[in-house]
Amino acid sequence: MGLRDLGFDEVAERAYRAALDEPALGASGLVERLRLSKEELADAVDRLVALGVVRLADDHPAGFELINPTSAVGALIEEAEEDLLRRQRRVTAARSELSELARRFERPVGSTGADEPDIQRLEDLGAVREALQELSFFTRSSVYAVQPGGPQTAAALAASKPLDMRGLRRGLDMRVIYDVAVLDDEVNRAYLRELSEAGAQYRVSGQALERMIIMDSRVAVVPIDPADSKRGALVVRQAGLITGFLRLFERMWAEADALPWEKGASANGEDEELTEEDKAVLRHLASGGTDETGARALGMSVRNLRRRVAKLMDRLEAESRFEAGVAAARKGWI
Repeated sequence: MGLRDLGFDEVAERAYRAALDEPALGASGLVERLRLSKEELADAVDRLVALGVVRLADDHPAGFELINPTSAVGALIEEAEEDLLRRQRRVTAARSELSELARRFERPVGSTGADEPDIQRLEDLGAVREALQELSFFTRSSVYAVQPGGPQTAAALAASKPLDMRGLRRGLDMRVIYDVAVLDDEVNRAYLRELSEAGAQYRVSGQALERMIIMDSRVAVVPIDPADSKRGALVVRQAGLITGFLRLFERMWAEADALPWEKGASANGEDEELTEEDKAVLRHLASGGTDETGARALGMSVRNLRRRVAKLMDRLEAESRFEAGVAAARKGWI
């Protein structure tokens, strides 16, 4: 976020920065330095006064005096954050409305709007893709998936990435088990690294896997025939079956292996290099700020931030955030 996002226009921002750099400059000095007319400078000062970052002062050479940016600009930032929260609440409300509108659109003529079937059979692959897209759009808390087979194609990964990133930005708990063969492909390894840094959790297994996706612990999508996914899929909402799928996934997750670069050290036994995002998370820890503030500053959800903090604490073998900050400082990470 820059000053333009807080209500400054180009001229007002230039005038404000110039006044901060040389507080003793008078009006004529600002006009000369910024190459403005007196009228343009007066308009910029009016804008700065309206923003609350300067106050008029007849006894000052420039006709105004600066207010401490920590409080003045800080207040503008807090106001912008509150506006973002209000907009987020409105978007959330609109999303719930969309769910109702979609149900009305899909309801056949004469339908009474009964609940979805416990098990829905989709034999058309286009219908399966549409169902997965719709379900992922309305997913709120978690996505657990098992992806059998070897490495995915670059095209398949490119198609999956926007949906996955959108879910991670919403703070989804995303856990996926892949066949260990994906690690043999450079493109797949790069994809898993990037999404891991964004908050996804991946594990790999050398055991035989069967495709499965569970969303919000309330609906699952599984193939009609595990040996031939082209035959279609079953959308399962029956609570008893969902409980069984969840137990199966948790058991498979516990038995699967973490990704090599998430085990805390590289193959030669040295600490793996920190990413820039890791360093930013550590700086947040050192600042003592709240997770909510840190998540907004880092552009991630609070859940993903806390997950990254937990990974770094484990890597530093720290029992507390304070201890993690001390250990990171000793290692020269921050």
